[in-house]
Amino acid sequence: MKITRILRNIYMNTKRHYRRFLLLLVLLLETTFGLVGYAQQVMLADSITRNPVCYATVYDANGTVIGRSDMGGCINLQKGFEYHISHISYEPKSFVYNDDSIIFLSPSFYTISEVSVTAKKKKYYHCKVFFRSIEHVDSCLKYYMDGIREFFIDTKSKKVHYGNVETNYFMSKRQDIAQKKRSMMIGDRYMALPFLEKNTLYEETMRDNKRNIQSGGVYADTVLIGSCEVFPDKDEMLLSVDALWPKSTLVMNLFGYTQVLSKHNKTELYRYNDFDAPCVFNLKSSNSYRHLTLTHKKENLVRDIDVEDMFYVVEYEYTDTKELSSSELLQEDYKKYSGMFPITERIKEQLIREESL
Repeated sequence: MKITRILRNIYMNTKRHYRRFLLLLVLLLETTFGLVGYAQQVMLADSITRNPVCYATVYDANGTVIGRSDMGGCINLQKGFEYHISHISYEPKSFVYNDDSIIFLSPSFYTISEVSVTAKKKKYYHCKVFFRSIEHVDSCLKYYMDGIREFFIDTKSKKVHYGNVETNYFMSKRQDIAQKKRSMMIGDRYMALPFLEKNTLYEETMRDNKRNIQSGGVYADTVLIGSCEVFPDKDEMLLSVDALWPKSTLVMNLFGYTQVLSKHNKTELYRYNDFDAPCVFNLKSSNSYRHLTLTHKKENLVRDIDVEDMFYVVEYEYTDTKELSSSELLQEDYKKYSGMFPITERIKEQLIREESL
């Protein structure tokens, strides 16, 4: 009888504590999801064509990258949260998400002064690009750089020659995201000046025997890895691809550090009325986004790194000489085009906050 009574008391106490645990768990779930809301899949779409907008970068209220829309324009958002969307061919958008299943983005219509002289009559293609590079480490703004850079490209060989550059540079002083010098060789300070490749993303895609473009999609071994859309009303073509395919990750080891590249998307926008196929001479803008994780086998180090690089061709001409732009002219260009392509308010606030530290 005594043993039975002891077992009954243990059972009743266990049952009472179990009920309390369940009650606390329910209250916690109600509080969390009642205030924040469940993550819902949302499609980002062109406000005019209603077509999906793929590889748009989505930031949270702190200016931290939370992800990119997929090839169907979809991304998960939570009700009641503030978001900011950036894309090279659309106007920036800031909003607090409610229950909308579609978020519309307005196309941007920045224009470049056209030239009538063809590439065959001149030796060089001279262009200026306005560029911006942003790096977040563990959701903190670590590096920021923008500026103007000019290029001279041989119209026959397509060899790239560099001109002058004007930059604005920021590096965070926060010690909690500082890294050792040796780790910088593998996992830090990814920002770089823009570089024009001899061949565009479109040309590289078409030259790859395993890849092809059909029905608005980019396929590799029958796998959908990107999208290609022509905008007849703007004489533009937009190409976006998963630059990491066919790998799911790219791993590199050095000095005990392991760097894992898990996302790498590229997007290029072209003028589509000058040539039969998009080449470097009708490139309008470019965007590259990478997500990396950095760890160390002995040190207590785990870093999530998001890097976004973009540039816009803002001026171009064909010429027979390489006449470099003066520093004064580039400074004036920087003032002009930095106003034409403003940063998001959250990135601006981050810069102000970090610079005041």
